[in-house]
This record gives sequence, structure tokens and C-alpha cells, in this order.
Amino acid sequence: MSLIDALPDVSSASDFTLLEGLYQLTVTGHTDAWEFEKLNNAVYERLMSTYSGSETAGVHAVHSLMD
Repeated sequence: MSLIDALPDVSSASDFTLLEGLYQLTVTGHTDAWEFEKLNNAVYERLMSTYSGSETAGVHAVHSLMD
């Protein structure tokens, strides 16, 4: 069972669960998998909705490094 099967609705998952999922996929080397991209995008969207204005400049820089 994949992480996405365990979390069918990423939008309702807790921040901790999303970050733990990203960590586990990174540790196992699955950063090219679609699960990683889906979790990464969910975390990024939450960061963008939480921080606004100049505070997001750093987030943009980090997200662009992931691409």
C-alpha cells in the first residue's frame, strides 16, 4: 500500500502527516515518484496560503529548487 492509498484525500491530511510522507519518500529515494510530487504540491500550497507578501519570496526560491 502506498502513502497515497493511506491518505486518499491529501487536502484533509494534517501538516505533520504530509511532511512525514515527504520525509519518508525522500529517505527511501522516491523523489521522482508521483506520490512525492503530489505531497510536495500540497505542502507548497499550504505554505502559500499561510504566508503572504514578502514572506513568500523564500518559499518561491525553495520550491523553484525542487523543480
